[in-house]
Amino acid sequence: MLGRRYASDILIVGAGVGGLSLGLRLASKGCRVRILQQREPPPAKRPEMVQPHGLRALAELGLLGRLKAERVARVERFCFSQIQGDPLCRVDYRILDHHHPYALIALPGQTRRALLEGLRDSPTVQIHWGARFTGILRRGRQVIGATAVENGREQEFHALITVGADGSHSRLREALGLPCRIRRYPNAFLGMLVDRPAGLARSFDHQVSYYMGRGEILGIFPCAPAMLCLLYMVPADDARDMHERRLEVLKTRLAEIEPRLKDSLAVLTAPEQVSLLFPAQVRAAKWVVDGAALLGDAAHACHPHVAQGGFQAMEDAKILSEVADVCVRRGNCSARALAPYEEIRRPVVERLQRVANEYVWLWETRNPMLARLRDRIFRNVGERPELLYRVAAIEAGIASGPLTFRERLQALGVCA
Repeated sequence: MLGRRYASDILIVGAGVGGLSLGLRLASKGCRVRILQQREPPPAKRPEMVQPHGLRALAELGLLGRLKAERVARVERFCFSQIQGDPLCRVDYRILDHHHPYALIALPGQTRRALLEGLRDSPTVQIHWGARFTGILRRGRQVIGATAVENGREQEFHALITVGADGSHSRLREALGLPCRIRRYPNAFLGMLVDRPAGLARSFDHQVSYYMGRGEILGIFPCAPAMLCLLYMVPADDARDMHERRLEVLKTRLAEIEPRLKDSLAVLTAPEQVSLLFPAQVRAAKWVVDGAALLGDAAHACHPHVAQGGFQAMEDAKILSEVADVCVRRGNCSARALAPYEEIRRPVVERLQRVANEYVWLWETRNPMLARLRDRIFRNVGERPELLYRVAAIEAGIASGPLTFRERLQALGVCA
């Protein structure tokens, strides 16, 4: 049975960081916005890192102070070491020429909650919680909105522009019939939240620690005044087995890699305390059609090694809000009118995806010769200030492109 019929300027499917950022920016321009969110996402036991350029984006939205007031950790250094071996490299954001030469690491969901609070007093934005997207509405080739089931009834949501911000498995992208290449990676991540080791809390202040092995990585992230988030990367099948049946094996291995974690790991007694992440790269063939656009992971999910998913979604929101505002005011929401959004953003995220794939190839290798080459590259980068700056800028989101050919030779140690 068909229920109500709603109308707005912009309809956003998905209330994640990207969708909420877009809603905030459009509200500041006076646009009428509706956001559909089927359900609250399940809490993940992994860090939520906001890189320097992401902090700038939050500052533009007036929300950085609100996030800083939460239980977040400020990190300035990223330290890489061999598993049970020597230090490799330390990347320090304080060398960056940036207003925010640091990253903030929040507990899961904190950035999203800050965005929701920012929207709370916006009279032109309405969020429909529990609304399940079911299909798109068209007039000829033009998308004119979507249908969704809300309170057991199918509703029509009419809009000049419909935006898919519903993640890498985007149902709106599928409904639009947009071709998409999805690359699934062979390794997965186990995420855990634990207390910082007693007596050693300061050892993990202001820095993220990575322990690099062959086909094995442990990342330790401070994420609150007295908490750590652990991300452990192993082959996907091993990760699934450890999560479901071999929790004690997982805890033993983590304590072998970093013995100071042993007591903290004792709190992990059930699989529900460990989250699984299977990374995938998404590359939609098109981001815009007549009356609709894709944003964030729905268009271009990236591997988490570069830790910029949320920031890139916020950058999408910034550009799309500007383009969409012009389209709405001119009454032209065709694919051609929306195209500048994709033209600006696609080259940036595709360069970042190439960087992420290079990290996957090098960081996650199980080949002993390639692992030795990786360690050599880390050490050479650590000894060259100009390379350290470039790597820091890429990680921080300031530079999106990979190292140049000459910089790669320098990292290999074959070029002065």
